[in-house]
Amino acid sequence: MSQIKRYTKDEIDVLSKSPYVKNIRENRLTFTYEFRCILYDEWIKSRSVVSIRKVLKLYGFDCNMLGWRIINTIHYIFNRDGRPTRGKNKTFGIPNSMVERYDDEFLIDSGIFKRFGKRIRFTSEFIDKVYKEYPEVSIESQLESYGLIPERVGYYRIHKLKKKFDGDCLNTKIDFDLEMVNQYSSNPYVQRCTSTQFLLNNSFYNEAYRFKDFPIDEVLGIFEINGSDLPVGVHNRIQYKLNNWNVESLSVSDEIDSDFKLRVQYNKMRALEKMSLMHFNRLRNNDASIFIGQVKHLEFDLIRNQSH
Repeated sequence: MSQIKRYTKDEIDVLSKSPYVKNIRENRLTFTYEFRCILYDEWIKSRSVVSIRKVLKLYGFDCNMLGWRIINTIHYIFNRDGRPTRGKNKTFGIPNSMVERYDDEFLIDSGIFKRFGKRIRFTSEFIDKVYKEYPEVSIESQLESYGLIPERVGYYRIHKLKKKFDGDCLNTKIDFDLEMVNQYSSNPYVQRCTSTQFLLNNSFYNEAYRFKDFPIDEVLGIFEINGSDLPVGVHNRIQYKLNNWNVESLSVSDEIDSDFKLRVQYNKMRALEKMSLMHFNRLRNNDASIFIGQVKHLEFDLIRNQSH
């Protein structure tokens, strides 16, 4: 039978200096609440002991010194209790399956959920806000900032949103509601948008090609498409097609609504200005890979866009 890990005086001295250790005795070690949340946010992605070890090593802990028992205990507690709490919440110590969930109307009243048929889902505004700060700020922390207890919102909803942000690159499943379908169907750069499909037309790729070195979310934003609405796999598909696009092969451009095009032209001008500044800064730093001709070409693009 395995004995309980007992820390030596030297081990206690080393561990007590860590800012992530709340308390350390000969037979007990407690991490801070903040660090337990960090561990949980990484663990929930794969729900494995390996992910816990990975974070511990990343933050300077020797897993052999900590002992296998405490690592396995963390894994067990996460499985049993879900996200860590400070111990004052009434759901503390209750298995996730037994935590009382918020009802749908309460979540809708919170302002970050809306009804989608018989179901409810996060609003696009909330998803966009979380997406811009993720993973530096976890989804659970965002929910807490709205006064919601993540466990009562539901693990499945949170995990589904995490998968959308950083999940499998093969994930290309679209799940649009009617409002989003109508919004993107009226976008002249969108070829087809249904509740399960999202395709961009030739005009998008032809005009977006010059910005292919920008983050894909910034490129989509130029054409009034919210990147956080699309799963990771769709991002990758658009980026791949953009990187391999042959502008000269396009013989006929799709018709673009003039008012919409004016807004897009403004967005493109701002992007070109940003690109010019990037290249000028690289020239200033003597980057030999950027030539004067490229900057002049950008200046020409700016002038041409301003004249349209």
